[in-house]
Amino acid sequence: MKLNFILFLSSTRAGKSYTGNGSWGERVGKLVKDRVVAAGHNVSVWDPRVLKFPLLEQPVQMIPDKSTIPQWIIDRQTEIQEADGFLTCVGEYNAAIPPALVNMIDHFPPAAFRHRPCGIFTYSMGSGGGIRSQMPVKAFLTEMGMITVPATVKFDFVHKKFNGETDELIDTDMVKYVDRVVNETIWYAEAMKNHKEAKGLPSA
Repeated sequence: MKLNFILFLSSTRAGKSYTGNGSWGERVGKLVKDRVVAAGHNVSVWDPRVLKFPLLEQPVQMIPDKSTIPQWIIDRQTEIQEADGFLTCVGEYNAAIPPALVNMIDHFPPAAFRHRPCGIFTYSMGSGGGIRSQMPVKAFLTEMGMITVPATVKFDFVHKKFNGETDELIDTDMVKYVDRVVNETIWYAEAMKNHKEAKGLPSA
């Protein structure tokens, strides 16, 4: 069974810093995407630096005149509704969830995400590996209708896990930890897809 996943990135950081070029989340995201593809599934990457969602004023479900919603937003909502599961790479901005991730997801109604699993990968340049953003993002994703899988991965000292110039993964042990979350998310996605096809969705 070939599944469709959406991978949410969270950072809008760009350019060169003393630890290398660009966003560490982009490197984590590429590793996650590569492992899902290696498992035989499709991944669509939602990068807030690329998609450039505007600062949220009204989510789509609260806009009275639907004809005013840009077509690209409607297309993205359709993509969410057709996805079998989700993955998210979450940085830690001052012990909180990166605002670009919240802004991006909040454009859509919780009903669009419901009854699908979500795997979480956190990262930071410190020893916590983004652990302080893990619990808030679990609560946020659950509120948006997703079911977060039990396994998680944190990339502590993320700038030491990858080469900042070539993007090459240095700490190859991280592959097995990423695979654990990827495989568990795939398992939940397959199980939930099969059950929905057999039994339908629960009544409101």
